[in-house]
Amino acid sequence: MRHLSEWVILTDQNVMHHGYELDGWVLRLTALSDHSPAQAINLLTRSLVSCGGWVLSRAVHEEGIGEMDFEFARAGCVEIYAVLISCGLELSRESHLQMAELCHCTKNLMASKAFDIARVDLVIYPGQHKTSHDAGALSQLS
Repeated sequence: MRHLSEWVILTDQNVMHHGYELDGWVLRLTALSDHSPAQAINLLTRSLVSCGGWVLSRAVHEEGIGEMDFEFARAGCVEIYAVLISCGLELSRESHLQMAELCHCTKNLMASKAFDIARVDLVIYPGQHKTSHDAGALSQLS
């Protein structure tokens, strides 16, 4: 079995800057998307940047898996959570719990933690169910 990094077909890791230690929140989120990985990552990139996030790396793999690493100030965690949902991602249960915990803790410690940085390592898997658009296209073929 090949390692996931061997399947990369599109990435911008060579132009992003890495190599520093981050204290604080590091979330490992997983999600399903009915969009193609490239579409989902492009939409997320624009949306995250517009609400104050910093995209560190993006990659799309052959088997339809997308990966994205980004950071944001904890004061914007509710907006970031909303962006993930509004971009059509179906977060896993564990991912929802992590984001909810971050938002709850940040709210309670806003005075001292608002400008701390949170990092997210997001993996996007292709969705398994058809959208209503796909169902309409299939019904026209019958």
